[in-house]
Amino acid sequence: MNEVIASILDAEKKAEEIVKLSTEKAKTIRISAEEDGEKIKNGAVAVFKLHRAAAIKSAEKRAEEQYAAIIEEGERSAAEIAKQTAAETDYYAEQIVKGITD
Repeated sequence: MNEVIASILDAEKKAEEIVKLSTEKAKTIRISAEEDGEKIKNGAVAVFKLHRAAAIKSAEKRAEEQYAAIIEEGERSAAEIAKQTAAETDYYAEQIVKGITD
């Protein structure tokens, strides 16, 4: 009978030790998982920032190209208007001179 009781007590002691070791291992795993999760999150944030910066740079480049195209078209239009206006001004100036001198 003493052997049975000793066996039961030994089994309980081993069970307590297994629970203790399992609890410690679970804590270690949880801490490691939290650290890994934080590393993954930080990596994702860094990648997001890089993608965001690249997208902003690309958008700025497209905006500058569109701006340059608009300015160039405006300058062409202004040059054409100036050319037409100069021709008309010369014509009307000649008409005024003829009206005065005739």
